[in-house]
Amino acid sequence: MVKKLPIWGKIIYGVGAGGFSLVDRVLITWLYYYYITSPMEGVDALMAPLVFSFIMFFGRVVDAVADPVIARFSDNYSSRWGRRIPFMALSGILYVAVFIALFYPVVEGKSIWNAFYLLILLSFYFFLFTAYVCPYLALLPELARTNRDRVDLSTFKAVFSLLGVGIALIGGGVLIGILGFHGMIWAMGGMGLLMLYLPAVIREKDYSEAKPATLGLMDAIKTTLKNKAFLIFMGGNFAFWFGFNIVTLNIVLYVTSLLGRGEEETSLFLGIAFGVALLMFPLINILAKKLGLKVMTMVSLVFFSILLPLLFFLGQPVLGLEPLHFGLIIMGLTGIPLAGIFILPDAIVAAVSDLEEKLSGQRREAMYFGTNGLLLKLNLGLSTVVSGALLQFFGDPLGIQLTGPVAGLFSLIGLAVFAFYPEKSVMAFQRKD
Repeated sequence: MVKKLPIWGKIIYGVGAGGFSLVDRVLITWLYYYYITSPMEGVDALMAPLVFSFIMFFGRVVDAVADPVIARFSDNYSSRWGRRIPFMALSGILYVAVFIALFYPVVEGKSIWNAFYLLILLSFYFFLFTAYVCPYLALLPELARTNRDRVDLSTFKAVFSLLGVGIALIGGGVLIGILGFHGMIWAMGGMGLLMLYLPAVIREKDYSEAKPATLGLMDAIKTTLKNKAFLIFMGGNFAFWFGFNIVTLNIVLYVTSLLGRGEEETSLFLGIAFGVALLMFPLINILAKKLGLKVMTMVSLVFFSILLPLLFFLGQPVLGLEPLHFGLIIMGLTGIPLAGIFILPDAIVAAVSDLEEKLSGQRREAMYFGTNGLLLKLNLGLSTVVSGALLQFFGDPLGIQLTGPVAGLFSLIGLAVFAFYPEKSVMAFQRKD
């Protein structure tokens, strides 16, 4: 009989998400800036923006393809340390090492060698990111076998993810002032590395009874796609994130173009949304256990379907409110359903992966998270195209204003799809202890 994961185990599991959220947010925030404008005094920009964009796109393709591949190897792996921790332990230090190396180009100024260097290292970065995150997510349903415990793990993961992002966004500029640019990169990498390795303290085999799977890659993908509950979840999740990605891509434009504020005030709007989400985590945790994952997900999607279209009115006086105040209120209210989206999807994937034992007689949690990750990464690329098309065809500000209603429409589609999610059937396969 395996042990029940104690509260300290749930907490340090969540800390791991803070590690990769911190490192990845620093990379997203500073890498483009570093290569295009170069913050190092006396050093020219390292490459043209379009070159950087193509290299980043290629890295995202590697990231997407890596998901099912890593998932298959993790599901089928066997060792005395378990199926997940070995992948996390090996990839964690390499992931941080490549992250730091990305900020040390081979030559000063523009050069084809810098382009090749960035292409190779970004590909490794995204591959190693997946090599850690996919097994990490798959560990969740193995460590927690009941709905209550899975909601707890998802909540701690969400809390530390948000803290990691906060440290990256707020601490980056502060550390540059104290340690210099490269000093900031090393400090962030060190903090991220420590957080990545705390979950390794958990003795995986003490809390998991799962045995290695035996299916090959293509058979594993085919069997996963036979899971009706998983397909419904993916359809609803894909639709929502398609719209919400469009919104996140335009946050800076909402602040600068529609509200006429400075770029630096973007942090204020994000901080309010994240702050409200953080405060809502305990309530979402309690309600998800009492009302179920389906009800709370649908409530979150209803909120988004109502709130996101209101972004169309940013910059205009609404109900006698100043445009700035109206914008802050909308961002604050958005934090309420955002808390649900941070917590609920991982718990749902964990639940539907239980059905795999009926389909193949095996436990293949990583393939479920990997397949979901693959589609969400393709989603990011497609939603970016739609966002650009809105601005291209309708111009500024109408193209930016329309992103809100479009995102709201996709949230509504996600709600309609998720209404068919068979939660009772899924929960029938879950342990009650």
